[in-house]
Amino acid sequence: MGRTKILGSALLVAALGAVAATDAQSQETCVAVVPEASGAAVGYELIDIIRREAWVTRDWTLADYAAFSPGPAALNWRKNDPREGDAANARVMRSPECGHDGDFTYQIKFGREFFHIANIVSIGPRHGPNGEIREGGVVKYHRLTFDAGQTVSILHAPEGTAFIRVNRPVAAPHVQVRLPEGWSVTTAMLNTPWRVDLFGGVRVLRLQDGSSYQGPIEMPEASLAAP
Repeated sequence: MGRTKILGSALLVAALGAVAATDAQSQETCVAVVPEASGAAVGYELIDIIRREAWVTRDWTLADYAAFSPGPAALNWRKNDPREGDAANARVMRSPECGHDGDFTYQIKFGREFFHIANIVSIGPRHGPNGEIREGGVVKYHRLTFDAGQTVSILHAPEGTAFIRVNRPVAAPHVQVRLPEGWSVTTAMLNTPWRVDLFGGVRVLRLQDGSSYQGPIEMPEASLAAP
């Protein structure tokens, strides 16, 4: 590698480090302020690829978010697609670095207030001969509440582990979802309310249509009835 390329790489690393340091300085860490509309149906998420953190705001419209780009001045930020949840109520209980429910870390970015929702701890593996299911790992504290009468979607792994569908893209693509051998998706109607706590280390599995199944979860057999 030539001196020019080495210098260019060094400048890029220095620039990303400076951006990360500036972001850290703008944070309010673990303050006892619950995010406004923390259970809203649609969230807008940005990923800090340097610190591997996910940050969420509700302060956007779909059209404005679609037109938004972090730009070259924020090389460490990436957009996630806007998503809508399945649960009747979804609450982030705290930011992952905080020791108590109700404590959250905030920062102002791109003129909007974001709160820290999750740490990304792993990316991969992919399941199936063509990578039909993408898996990642996060640490978060996320409580989902489903009402009696709701229909839920469950992904079953070959070893019997179950995952609840948490959300999907607002404009989910109309694709035929193919599952690897041994995997299956079932739906069931709830006879009674059901609470799912996705606390600590959580596996996140995404299908080809963008649907996000998370867990593992324990199936409440007494609460389920075939729809």
